[in-house]
Order: sequence, then structure tokens, then C-alpha cells
Amino acid sequence: MFRKPWVLLLVTVVLLAACGGQAAPAGSGSDVAAGQKLFQQATLGKDKVPGCVTCHSVEPDKKLVGPSLAGIAADAASTVKEPDYKGQAKTAQDWLRESITNPNADVPEGFQPNVMPQNLKDELSSQEINSLIAYLMTLK
Repeated sequence: MFRKPWVLLLVTVVLLAACGGQAAPAGSGSDVAAGQKLFQQATLGKDKVPGCVTCHSVEPDKKLVGPSLAGIAADAASTVKEPDYKGQAKTAQDWLRESITNPNADVPEGFQPNVMPQNLKDELSSQEINSLIAYLMTLK
């Protein structure tokens, strides 16, 4: 049927890559919408930990339990460049991921450690975390 078996292999690899359940690129409309929906839930995960909206506002200067997330995308980008930054992230997206999965890595000034749920990385799937990040990156 195929005289060159490598052609079949190449076609198979390309098709699997194209259709293999890859997540939409970060920031795609579906990720942003899913992330916003997650952000607005009162509880998250099987253990029903408090959802983002329970403790964080997206209105400027409106502090609830945690800081306002208005402008968080720009804040995250500048935070990773600050000399006193304590985390490991190099980009705004990585800082947001670190803040969700390891919230004590770099606690904002004026806030206490161990207030944000420490188990979100266990309560949310990788896709849910990616969607949250995509939504938060729209908050400029």
C-alpha cells in the first residue's frame, strides 16, 4: 500500500499532534471563558475549597481577604523582575501559576502566608489552572 513506510509514520504523527486533545493555546477565547467561570465559582474542587472570587476582587483597590486582582497581568510581569522577588517564575504566566499552585512562594506585602488554599494544585486540573491563568492575563 505505502511504498515508503516513513510517510505513513509522518502522516500519523501529524494527525495525532493535530487531533490528540491538545489544549487550546493560552489566552484563547474558550480558555478565558472557562477561567472566568472558574474564578467566579464560590468553591473549587472535590474538597470545595473557597473559590477565587471569595477572597479576590477584580475591582481596583478593592481588597477582600486577598489583594485585588485588577491589573494582575501587568503586576505579575513586573513582580518577576523585582530584586526582592522570592519565587522561581520568569514570566507573568509562570508567576500566576506559581501563585495558584504554591501561594506561599511570594506573598504580597501586607498579606499573611498560609491564607490562600495550599492544595489548589490538587483540586484543579492542569487545564483548569491554564484557563484561570488565561483569564487572569486579561486583567491588565
